[in-house]
Amino acid sequence: MSKKSNPTLIGTFVIGAVALIAVAVVLFGGAEIFQDKRQFVTYFDRSVKGLRIGSNVLFKGVRIGYVTDIRLVGDVDSLKFLIPVIFEVLPDAVSIVQGNQDLGSLANREQIDLQRLIDAGLRAQLNSESFVTGQLLIDLDLLPGSPAVLHGHDSRYLEIPSVPSDIQQAIEDVRGFISDIQTSVDIRQIMKNVDSILAGIDRFVNSEKVADSLAGIDRIISADSTQDLTRVLHAAATDLRTLLTDTRQLVNHTDTEVQGLAERLNPALQNLDNAIDEATIVMSNIGNQLGAESEVNYELVNTLNEIQSAARSLRMLLEYLEQHPEAVLKGKKE
Repeated sequence: MSKKSNPTLIGTFVIGAVALIAVAVVLFGGAEIFQDKRQFVTYFDRSVKGLRIGSNVLFKGVRIGYVTDIRLVGDVDSLKFLIPVIFEVLPDAVSIVQGNQDLGSLANREQIDLQRLIDAGLRAQLNSESFVTGQLLIDLDLLPGSPAVLHGHDSRYLEIPSVPSDIQQAIEDVRGFISDIQTSVDIRQIMKNVDSILAGIDRFVNSEKVADSLAGIDRIISADSTQDLTRVLHAAATDLRTLLTDTRQLVNHTDTEVQGLAERLNPALQNLDNAIDEATIVMSNIGNQLGAESEVNYELVNTLNEIQSAARSLRMLLEYLEQHPEAVLKGKKE
């Protein structure tokens, strides 16, 4: 016969198991069951894929509640669908102050001035909690100036307006931009034009004329006459540089010689001037003795005038060469 079980021992195990379950519930969040809760609803018109029952509800990044229900509501007339998401807010998670006075937690207030918060910009958004798992959460924040659209389908819950998240709004803006482009710009015609241009470029690049032209250019570059022309031009450039150097030296030398010639001739010209002056006096005395009508006197006067003219011309030439020594090479400017 088998031994009879001890009822006392079995009862002890059962009581211990129940106690462990109770402790686990309290430690792992079951304490929320005993808290006062406030239920709210918000409506989304876009996909809530990634949002689950139990997903967190945050206010400015602080967890204040969790999602309790997700539904789908369709309008038979407009065939539009809304997704009401019901969530609970734990009042003890929110403390209320007025100035420096602490009014305690939200649980101590019988009513919530929700309309004032909505007027101040209280909105609900769907945001990503984990990019790896794709899980979403409800993010509450004050967004002044954003539209407040209330649906009022279920009066059992306080309704908080929803707005698209930043990512959703960016996607909508991009879609609208693309739609505007498709409406105002003929993309197909532009693509046809691009295809036509590319086809024309392809025909030009692969045409026989271009190939022949490139081959001709290659022959010209590779020809012996072209190589000889390059050598001739190089030699001509070298000769030209040599000529310029010699010309510069000649001009400098000419300038020096002209200056030296002027220095040597100036005293001689001065002596010639003095001699002409003395000759003029002598000729004047001879003229008085010979008479104004004498042929000898006439010849002497002409000779003296020619000497004076030659001396004057020579002096003018030297003065010009002093100022313009390059005239020896280039000639006198007109």
